[in-house]
Amino acid sequence: MASYLQDKIGSLEHREPVFARPDETLRAVAHTMWVENVGALVVGDEQRSLGIISERDVVALVAQGADLDAVTAEDAMVKHVVAARTGDTLADAGYQMLDGAIRHLPVLDDQGHVIGMVSVRDLLRPALSGGTGGTD
Repeated sequence: MASYLQDKIGSLEHREPVFARPDETLRAVAHTMWVENVGALVVGDEQRSLGIISERDVVALVAQGADLDAVTAEDAMVKHVVAARTGDTLADAGYQMLDGAIRHLPVLDDQGHVIGMVSVRDLLRPALSGGTGGTD
């Protein structure tokens, strides 16, 4: 069962990344997450990732009284993006998530472009089903 840990991130059927512009408001970010049914957005575009913003980031700011129409994605994003490469193993990605206390990793190709997003759920699915694949 543990052999799946050596499978490559590129073997997973991962979601296409969903992006937010740096100037989008927190309200727009939250709306995009809801419409797209995702827990994190990459701030920037395929060519250049500026940061990442997760549902936990949004909730934390709302709890602190942030103005949803004044705070931007750039204001709220985490600038140090932890990412996986297509050649990384599932174990590598899992350890990155554990070490960083994060639940989403952008997936980068060999040129460093964002080509997908992997969640904890994506990593758990092959462990529980006995193989890679599947989307949510």
